[in-house]
This record gives sequence, structure tokens and C-alpha cells, in this order.
Amino acid sequence: MTKFKLTRGFLVMALTAVLFTTGYYGCDDSSVTTETDNVSLSITSSKDSIGDSQGILILDTVKILIKDIKLDVASNIQDSTNFKTGPFVLFLNLTSEVNNIGSAIIPEGTYDKLKFEIHKLNDNEPLPDPEFADANGRYSVIVKGRYLGQYFVYKSSKSAHQKLNFQFSISVLSKTLSNITLVAKPYIWFIKNGAYLDPRDPSNSNDIDNNIKDNIKNNLKAFRDNDKNGLPD
Repeated sequence: MTKFKLTRGFLVMALTAVLFTTGYYGCDDSSVTTETDNVSLSITSSKDSIGDSQGILILDTVKILIKDIKLDVASNIQDSTNFKTGPFVLFLNLTSEVNNIGSAIIPEGTYDKLKFEIHKLNDNEPLPDPEFADANGRYSVIVKGRYLGQYFVYKSSKSAHQKLNFQFSISVLSKTLSNITLVAKPYIWFIKNGAYLDPRDPSNSNDIDNNIKDNIKNNLKAFRDNDKNGLPD
């Protein structure tokens, strides 16, 4: 008889625990709210960077290793918000299509700059793409194409911090997705004083690297583009 009472008591306690646990989790689940991303970043290579009438320089592949994409809060030079840390490889689509880089949740506010680093990997950082390292070192930018009909591969080993000011500040709301499009014009990297720089010639490397680093002639720019047509809204 005692054994039966103990068993029955145990069952009552177990059932009570199950009901309590079920009720607890049920209440917890009902209070969960799902946040959705409120800002996205896209990239395009604009039409005026595609080829030339004489076919002197034709680019086939452009890859950039970047890290620490951030948005700066307007009127507060000390405040910025991380969008994507990385490092990761950014592939440029040379057909003027707008391609998605990613999306994130950031605080509501007004932002006036996009910042990121064109990054050469340190020796202790893992390679996201094996082409960014060889026996001669590690690289931040890789460009493949043809110059005067001859195939070339250009590799830059320079790192550079880029700060792109928006022409108009971008307001980001918590429940509305805002898109920012980054425009890249890689052909400009290979031009100096109106003439093409032969990427096969090592003596041109410094000029090409400086064009990339200094964002010459705004070869990189960013703006609000909610309809993702590659043009400022």
C-alpha cells in the first residue's frame, strides 16, 4: 500500500512539473517578437566603367577583399554602426546589374557616410579565397582581363580605408527596409592623365594602387537606392 502511495505521489509531482513547464514556455513564446533587417547593401559596376570604344582594356573579373563595413551617424563623427565585419570577398558584376551584398538590423537614425576597409589579409587570418595569397604574399584586390588583347592578372597588396559621403543623408527606420547601393568603376583604376596604365608593367603598380587607395575621381560612391536600379533615389 505504501509503495502504491509513493508511486501515485511521484506521478502527481511529475505531471505538475510537465504542466508548469509547458505553461512557462507557452507564455515565453507568446512574448517573442521577431526583428527584421532594416538596411541592405547592394553593389553595381556602372555602365560608364564597362569597356572602351577601342577595346584597349577589357576587365573580366574584379574581386575586392573588404572588412568592417560601417554607417556613420549624421552630425556625430564619433558614432558609427557596424553593418558587416568580414573580411569577405566582394565580387564586382561588370554587367551593370545590382547585386545584394547583405542586410542587417541597425539602430534607427540618420546616416551620412559609408565606411569600409579594402583589406590585405594578415598572415594569421584565414583565406576566404585562395587567390588572395601566393608565394609572393597576400593581396587586397585581384583584377583579371585583357590589355591590348593580352591576358593579365593584376594583384594589389595595399590596404585602404574608404569613407564615402552620401549626397543626401539616409534615414533608417526600424520597420522599413532601406537599401544603399555601392557603385564601383574599376576601369578608372587603370587610367592616369587620360591614358591607360598597362597593368602588366610593374612600374605602373604604384599609380594603379594609389588610384584604388585614394578613390580617384570617385570610382567608389554610395547612395540610397530603395528600388535597386543602380541610380540615386
